[in-house]
Amino acid sequence: MANMPGLIWGSFWIPTFEFLKNIKETAMRKLTVLSLLLSLFTAAGGFCADQKFAVVDMEKLFQSYYKTKIADADIKKQAEVFKDYSDKLNESLLKLQDEFKEMRDAAQNIALSEAERENKRLAAQDKYRQLKEKEAELKQYNSEKQGQLKDIYEEKRNGLLKEISETIKKYCVPLGITIVLDSSGKTLNNIPSIVYRVPELDITDVILKEINKAVDDKRKEEKKETSEPAKK
Repeated sequence: MANMPGLIWGSFWIPTFEFLKNIKETAMRKLTVLSLLLSLFTAAGGFCADQKFAVVDMEKLFQSYYKTKIADADIKKQAEVFKDYSDKLNESLLKLQDEFKEMRDAAQNIALSEAERENKRLAAQDKYRQLKEKEAELKQYNSEKQGQLKDIYEEKRNGLLKEISETIKKYCVPLGITIVLDSSGKTLNNIPSIVYRVPELDITDVILKEINKAVDDKRKEEKKETSEPAKK
């Protein structure tokens, strides 16, 4: 989970939506795909002539998709709920720590009788047990809830990527585009995975407009309603 993008909020780790979780892994996957493509091109001389290519920046699409911002806000809202309870557990833990120290010190106070010190010692032992139980409860709660946030993050992220991929496919099939390459990210040598392409091959803006069509249409409609004069 440490490799996932996120924010450290107190004792809570909150995932945030960033498309590239691991640059090296992404670069290796792209190098593998490109190597396979080059092998195919070499093995079949007429392969290139039969294919129609397009390029898309998946990172830009993911970050600019309006649903990504909604999902990000939902995760942070859920994280706030988890964090509030975590803070309450932590407050209880701090209170137990103070009470334990007070009882421990009292058990060593020579001004008290031996019987009183023994009672304080036993009370301190019981308080220490409560303290360790609260520590374990807090640790388990944070671990479980961070795991839940990670699962929510992965589920939402995969769902959004699927929607974007389906939109790309829907756009490309009627145009006879058979291969779409992702231009986001860099290779292990910090070089763009696609070194050169003509601008006409890049369909990023077209796809971005399509996936945000619903919210753009809504904004236009709202703007139209506010600009129209009130009916008498």
